[in-house]
Amino acid sequence: MKLDKKKWFWLVVLITLFYIDPIYAGPGGFIAKGLFKSFWGKILLALLFVVLFPLILYVKIVESIKERKNKKILQKISIKNKAFNWLQLEKEFSNSIRRVYNAWSNEDMGEVREYVNHWYWQNQQAVFIEQWKRDNLKNVSRLQKLEKIRPLYLELTEDPDFEGTRIAVAIDVEAEDYLKERDSGKIVQGKSGVQSLDYIWLFQYTEGKWLLDEIREGSLSLQFAKLENSIPDSLKAGILALSCPKKG
Repeated sequence: MKLDKKKWFWLVVLITLFYIDPIYAGPGGFIAKGLFKSFWGKILLALLFVVLFPLILYVKIVESIKERKNKKILQKISIKNKAFNWLQLEKEFSNSIRRVYNAWSNEDMGEVREYVNHWYWQNQQAVFIEQWKRDNLKNVSRLQKLEKIRPLYLELTEDPDFEGTRIAVAIDVEAEDYLKERDSGKIVQGKSGVQSLDYIWLFQYTEGKWLLDEIREGSLSLQFAKLENSIPDSLKAGILALSCPKKG
């Protein structure tokens, strides 16, 4: 399907018109857009799907290949350190994600101090939560369902226990996030109701624990998937040169 310049112009105009419903998307303070909720938004979604299907397929393939590759690497690393076993990682990351959402909803990042690093805790508490309190606003952030966790980027270290290693995972969630006035309950940003959202969460292995280090927007998932993993040569020639252990 080919679009001439005039049609591309109107497509851009339509996207601009419908790209107007910002909501604060919970942890990280990012703003998610409430696209495609209206009747015309759904028509636009169908049109965009037809036009962008090749790109969508490309993104899915690239991310799927990188996900499988990284799971194999983690499987090999887990021979030396069981904390890198993907099943265990998935469980720990899921626990951290749910706890951070609860802390965000309760407006108290102190609840997750043992699950996040100091920078992240300080940034979220001071920059977002405390400021909203001063403005008499409350961010309603309810995680309904954690759908997927996919490892898209690895940054390994040469430490014997891989201390300092970072893993970037793409997460897909069903969550309710909006900003409202505390006294009146009036919604000032976003809409009530569950939405499909995606993010990149970065975890760092620190003193034997996986701590949340940073949250990026989900739109960066392809960039992380295409980014070459940071792996020391000593690991490439060592444990990563071995065949994957058989599952049993």
